[in-house]
Amino acid sequence: MEPTVKNKILVLGRSEVQKTALVHSIIKGTTHISEAKEEDIGKIEWQLETRYFKTQLEFWIDNTEVSDTYKQQMEQWLNSTEDTNLVASIALDEEMSELQKQLSDVVDAIVFVFDPSQPQTFADIVPWARYAHTYEPNVLLCVALGDKAADEANADRWFDWCVSNGWEWVDLTDPDPQTEYTVARIREALCTNEWDSMEATTDRSNPPSEGPPGPQNDNVELQGPEREEWERFDEVAGNIDSRRVDNLHRMMFDEMSSDNMSVLISQLHEQRKQLAQMDPEQARIKAAELAMAVTKHF
Repeated sequence: MEPTVKNKILVLGRSEVQKTALVHSIIKGTTHISEAKEEDIGKIEWQLETRYFKTQLEFWIDNTEVSDTYKQQMEQWLNSTEDTNLVASIALDEEMSELQKQLSDVVDAIVFVFDPSQPQTFADIVPWARYAHTYEPNVLLCVALGDKAADEANADRWFDWCVSNGWEWVDLTDPDPQTEYTVARIREALCTNEWDSMEATTDRSNPPSEGPPGPQNDNVELQGPEREEWERFDEVAGNIDSRRVDNLHRMMFDEMSSDNMSVLISQLHEQRKQLAQMDPEQARIKAAELAMAVTKHF
């Protein structure tokens, strides 16, 4: 029997959100997400190749189905005046438990997608938060995707929940043109993972251009705003300082007890305030370093 390889990316969300369109955007390295309705259940292969490695990945796209119990939990959390957390260690039925056990052999990334204009659909992440705690895939992304920007109060709570449970929050509805929440960030998180299926690139006679994985490595010629977005992405990646990442990690985690996430959340809110006061280009670099510092801990 051949050994199993963790090279699957699980993309989950309601049928109404554009999961397949998002996947195509990630693969092609484009910032525009098509509004055309596509079948949101299936598999899409991704041959990822950079200057240093190549790997065959596969997106597994499926619709979420949530029981009334999970919906009630989420509604209670949304309506609560207290800063209560959505519990990740929930009980799963036998069928869901068996499914997650089988997926754990091949899945190393989860991209959960929801429409923030329907806040109750955030409840769909609950059973997969349990999966994340149990099987610890390397990449966990919670993506807000829709026509309307997320309500600020809800967005803050979703951000806090993601921090508390080890997910990265990516709000693609953020109207700020300088936002760090982009499709490029999702692609970066997937490209920088150490996949089991990675192979070193041996033929460098005509290697992809320098810099992090981008559209040039998929033979995609971008123009206008999309090209500008990837150029900014390259510039940010080139200016990330590993020493600053280490310093941020020590500052946030060295003196924090494992069960006191409120301290970390408070620190991240303070960091976000600082980012708002910085020059846009410097803010993008600092935001990337901050994300790496948090990811390093989890």
